[in-house]
Amino acid sequence: MNRTQTISFTSLVGALLISQAAPLKAETLTYREVEGGVVTAHVLSLRLDGPGTIVELATTRPNGSVRQTFRTAVDLTTLEWTFSDPARRMELAAAVQGEAIVLTGSFQGKKVARKFAAAGAPWNQLFQVGLGFFALSSRKSFQFRSIGTQGPGELKIGKFSVTRKAAESIDLAGMKIAAVHLRVSLSGLLSIFWHGDYWYRQSDGIFLRYRGKNRPGGPIAVSELVMEKADER
Repeated sequence: MNRTQTISFTSLVGALLISQAAPLKAETLTYREVEGGVVTAHVLSLRLDGPGTIVELATTRPNGSVRQTFRTAVDLTTLEWTFSDPARRMELAAAVQGEAIVLTGSFQGKKVARKFAAAGAPWNQLFQVGLGFFALSSRKSFQFRSIGTQGPGELKIGKFSVTRKAAESIDLAGMKIAAVHLRVSLSGLLSIFWHGDYWYRQSDGIFLRYRGKNRPGGPIAVSELVMEKADER
C-alpha cells in the first residue's frame, strides 16, 4: 500500500488549509491490493478523537497479518504509531515526546530504541490518510518524513517529497471519479530508487488508489478502494 506500510503530514499553514478541507468522518475503508500473484486486503478504520483522529490499519496477506494504529493531530501529522508484524517478529511503537520522535520495541529478538528529531519536515506515517489535506489544497509540493519497516530504510526515518500531477478522472469499480494525482518519492538523489503514485477523491480527499513497487525489484503493486462504510454511531 505504501513503501513503509505503513504512512502525517505537514502543518500546511494550519488553520487555513483545514478550513478549506472537507472534514474527516468516522468510517471504514477497505482496499484490495494485487502485487504480482499476491492479493492483500487493507482495512482502514477512522474515528475522531478530540481535535485529531485515531486510525487502525489491518493488513491481511498470505504470510500473515500486520496491525497498525495511528493517533494524529488535527492537521493529520502523526503523534503516535504502533506496528505489529508477528511473522517478521517486529513489534514497534513510536511517539512524539518533546523535541524527539521516540521509537521503541523489538525486531528479530533484538531491542529497538532510537530517537529522531521532531523538528523539521513533519512526520507522516500513513500516506493514505495523511496526504488527504494536501490533496485538497492548492499547493504544488511539500516534504515529510516516515519511519521505514522494511528495505534499506528499515527502522530509520526517511524524507519523502510529494508532487502534484494533473487532475484526472479514474475508473474505479466501473465508475468515473474525479481524482487528485500525487506522486510520492524519496527526496533528493534517492528519488531514482523509489516513487509511488497515489490518487485521492477530489471532493473529500479520500484515498482511492496506489500504484508502485513495494520493494526493490518487486512487481508493480496496485491497491484500490473496494468498500466504504460510514460509521453512523
